[in-house]
Amino acid sequence: MAAAACFMAGASTVTAVPAAMAEWIGVRPARADISSVPAPLPFVVPTSPEQWFTAAGRNQGTEEPATFLAALGLHDNHALAITGGWGRTFGAPTSDHHVSRTDSWAYDLAVPGVLVPTAATETAAARIASALGHPGWTSGNLITHFEGYRFQLLWRVGGHFDHVHIGVRKVG
Repeated sequence: MAAAACFMAGASTVTAVPAAMAEWIGVRPARADISSVPAPLPFVVPTSPEQWFTAAGRNQGTEEPATFLAALGLHDNHALAITGGWGRTFGAPTSDHHVSRTDSWAYDLAVPGVLVPTAATETAAARIASALGHPGWTSGNLITHFEGYRFQLLWRVGGHFDHVHIGVRKVG
C-alpha cells in the first residue's frame, strides 16, 4: 500500500517494491546501502562426510545426500549437466537409479553429447571423491560407508567413461 501511495503521489524513488516492478511502473528504485551486505562465502569442497552429510528426502533419506553431491559436482562447472540417468530409471534392478528401489537415489553427471572424459567430469569426480573423504582419488569404483549409508562414485570404469555416477543407498 505504501508503494502504491508513493507512486500515486508521483514520487521518483520507491523502496517498497522490487526493482523490476518499480521499473515496470515507471519509477526509479532506491539504491541499497551495500556497506551492510556481507561478502559471498567462498566455495569450499568438503573433505569428509562429517562436514556435510544429513540423511533427508525420499527413499529412506538417500535423495538429499545424492543431490548434495551432484550439486557439488555441478557448482561453477557450466559444461556439466545431470543427464538421463538421474533419480529413477529402468534397467538393472540392482542399480541405485532403478525405479523399484526404495532404499537408494542416484545421479549421472556428464557433458551432453560428449562420450569421452572431459575436464568438467574430472572436476566433478574429484570434488565428489573429496566430499566422501577421498581427496586425490582419480578414477574407479569408489565405495564408502557413513552412518548406515553406502556411497558409490563410478568414474573412468566400465560404462562410466562419459559420465560420473553418484549413488547413495541405505544399508543399515
